[in-house]
Amino acid sequence: MRSRSRWSRGRRGRRYGRSSPRIGRVLIALVVIVVAAALVQLVRGVPQPTFDSDVPQTASVPGAAPSVPWPAGGEAAAEIVGVGEIGTYGPSTPQVIASVAKMMTALLTVRDHPLSLGQQGPTITITQQDYEIYLRDKAEQDSVMAVAPGEQLTEYQALQGLLIPSADNLATVLAVWDAGSVQAFVAQMNAEARALGLTETHYADPSGLLPGTYSNARSQLRLARVVMSNPVLASIVAQPQATLPVAGVVYNVNGEVTHHGIIGVKTGSILTGNFAMACSIQLAGRTYTGLGVVLDQGGVAPLETALHNGVRLAEFEEHLLRAVTVLRAHQVIGTIDVPGSRPIVVRTEQPVTLVGWPGLLVEVDVALDHHLYGTRAGERIGVATVTLGEQRSSVPIVSSAPISEPSLLWRLVHV
Repeated sequence: MRSRSRWSRGRRGRRYGRSSPRIGRVLIALVVIVVAAALVQLVRGVPQPTFDSDVPQTASVPGAAPSVPWPAGGEAAAEIVGVGEIGTYGPSTPQVIASVAKMMTALLTVRDHPLSLGQQGPTITITQQDYEIYLRDKAEQDSVMAVAPGEQLTEYQALQGLLIPSADNLATVLAVWDAGSVQAFVAQMNAEARALGLTETHYADPSGLLPGTYSNARSQLRLARVVMSNPVLASIVAQPQATLPVAGVVYNVNGEVTHHGIIGVKTGSILTGNFAMACSIQLAGRTYTGLGVVLDQGGVAPLETALHNGVRLAEFEEHLLRAVTVLRAHQVIGTIDVPGSRPIVVRTEQPVTLVGWPGLLVEVDVALDHHLYGTRAGERIGVATVTLGEQRSSVPIVSSAPISEPSLLWRLVHV
């Protein structure tokens, strides 16, 4: 029994001796892994701070949305240029637009033959055919302006005849002069309509006489905006009258121009009344342009109805705008979450005041700078961008405390 015990003890001793180096190697490997992991933690990049907003990203200007004086029938659309869309009314389906089509005729003319304010442009000589077209249109009781064979009109004067007395015969004169034929010009009108994104819009002639010339209120609102952005066209549609070589004094069919703040743009009437209106709006020393379009206005006197409804929109827009302070100076807009630190308050450096009206959409977007660690208290850490309607303004945002990198201990224990 004792011999067996010695033999057993010997085997156990030898077994333990062989295991000791293996355990040591395992321990060394574990130490290496721990050290390597620590080194990785120390040299790898640390997470950037994140922003937690106290300001809603999307909201509306406070207050009751205004009640727009839309017409009783037909369709309409309105906006204030550079601020935002007021809205639309009605079905937004194609309507015969009559002489409102001449906005496109005028736009293509100055696109192909640019004019600056004060310039008269090239001379157009009235031909015998032009004179016969005038006689024909007059006999059919269309809207015309008197011309005579051999008469010379400058481009500017021809545009006056087109837009002020709304002469259908001048639309034909300009179409042929610009494109070589009415058909070629009408093709350009439709191509430009597509380029401008005028939906439900088609032109069959340059004057708007044909029923195949139609559009909707929103599309003509967009076109009116383009027309009013051209200084020459804007100056013409604002004129109550003009004096031309043969016709003499001609008067604007838009009898409301210079009244109720109205500064343009174009009327149209066959069996229904249409009016694309532009008005001037003053607020805090700045001038804004309001636009409104009413189409398919009926009644005993459809054009007068359209003008009346256009005036109502102009008077409404005149008092619509107000200053809107979206962000105040030094306003707390959120916090910066810094790894290993308490949240740091973020403030605006300057106020953001724009213009609008109750119900208009407001968006606030905050973008942090790429490198924030090392920023001192009061230094810029990014920008807050406010979008109000079509307006956009950005202001710096600042940190209320220094932004330091996470400590060594934090970096060691956070994977």
